[in-house]
Amino acid sequence: MRSVFLAGVALVSALAAQPATAAPDLDLRDNYAHRRCHGGENAGEGLTVGVPGQEAKAIAASQGRVKRSGKVLTLGKVRLKTRMVDGDGDGGEEFEYLGGWARSGLEVVFVLRYEDLAWRLIDPRSGQSIEMGGPPLASPSGKAIAAVGDDSLINEFNGIEIVDYKDGRFESQAIDADYACDPVWLSDEVLQLKVLSPKYRDRNGELLAGELPPSAWRTTKVVRKNGEWTLVAPKP
Repeated sequence: MRSVFLAGVALVSALAAQPATAAPDLDLRDNYAHRRCHGGENAGEGLTVGVPGQEAKAIAASQGRVKRSGKVLTLGKVRLKTRMVDGDGDGGEEFEYLGGWARSGLEVVFVLRYEDLAWRLIDPRSGQSIEMGGPPLASPSGKAIAAVGDDSLINEFNGIEIVDYKDGRFESQAIDADYACDPVWLSDEVLQLKVLSPKYRDRNGELLAGELPPSAWRTTKVVRKNGEWTLVAPKP
């Protein structure tokens, strides 16, 4: 299942699954540890996917909610069958179960396709799902899920995506943000994160030459107002 797993993306084992006696909520915050706002050169260095044995531990920790039989991954009503990805771009898909959030009942599966990757949110009870372009981070209630990207993963996801799960349906909203990173939920209504300061772009909007220091990023927030998510403009 790992034949051409994540071409060009380094894999690390910074996030280990917990023993089967516990079913901890999924925590992918370490996946953002090497984003540019921390001075890292390659965001992919922090991705904890494709680690041998990791999926088996996550499935054991699910306490029977998730099962794998060969190439088939089953989550309630959802059945995912791996078709190996190769260099010919034949439309294959590989799946790795990462974990879930007990407080909302949602599960997360990493999806690898030819020159594309995604994190799929799944409700195993209804069978509904939605894909996000970056590692998902759940709010305190688990009903709002955020992902941020800085345009350095192979799917070129750049900005902020927030998915709300309510009344059994997923609703997604994309927000423009310059090299967003380091997300932290302060509440179900407020997401704190860092974005690139506007002063590091020229009049034409191009990035200034040279390596950008971690101090080039400004802490700001995305807040929910009247059902919509809005980015608070960062200070220069």
